[in-house]
Amino acid sequence: MLSTFPILQVEQNWDGVRLAVLLPMAAAIGTGNRLSSMKKQLLQNNTLEAVFSLPAEIFYPGASVQACCMVFTLNKSHFDVDGVTPYKKTFFGYYREDGFVKRKNLGRVEQFDSEGNSEWKKIEEKWLDLYKNKTVMAGYSAMQAVAGADEWLAEAYMETDYSTVTQDDFQRTINNYLAYLVKEGKVYES
Repeated sequence: MLSTFPILQVEQNWDGVRLAVLLPMAAAIGTGNRLSSMKKQLLQNNTLEAVFSLPAEIFYPGASVQACCMVFTLNKSHFDVDGVTPYKKTFFGYYREDGFVKRKNLGRVEQFDSEGNSEWKKIEEKWLDLYKNKTVMAGYSAMQAVAGADEWLAEAYMETDYSTVTQDDFQRTINNYLAYLVKEGKVYES
C-alpha cells in the first residue's frame, strides 16, 4: 500500500533564472489565434532571450521533427510597462549546420578535418561567440523585437548571404523543384 507524504511548500525565487526548452519548429512558427495567445501569455511574465534553429536531423535515428531551442528569462516580462512593446530584441540563431553527417547504422557522426580537428568544435565556438556577443551575421543570426503574434525563428529575420550561393546550389534547387512537379503530376517528361 502506498502512503502519501505531505509535500513541503518551499518558496523559491525564480527571478532571473534562464530556461532552455527544445520544441518543434511549429511552436515557433505558429501565428494562429490559439498559439499566438499562448505565446503572448508566456511573454507577459517571461523574456524570450534567444531562439536557435537546430540541425534538421538532430535526433536521427529517432524523431524526425524539426526542432528549435528557446531560451527564456523567467519572471521578467518581455514587454515594457505598456504591456505591448518588447523592451529588448531577441537573438535568433540559424544553427542548422553543425558539422555532423548522417551515417547508416551509426546515426549522426562528428566530422574531422585533415589535421584531426573537430569540425563541430569550430562551429560550436562560432555559435557561442555570436550568441554571447549578440552579433548579427548574414546567414547565421539576427536580432529582432518580437511579440506573441510574430514568428520566433531566425529564418524570418536574418539576411541571406548570397555570396555563398553557387551554380550547383541553384541547379540542385531547380532539379528538386522539377522532381516535385513531376511527382505531383503537374509536369510530364517526354
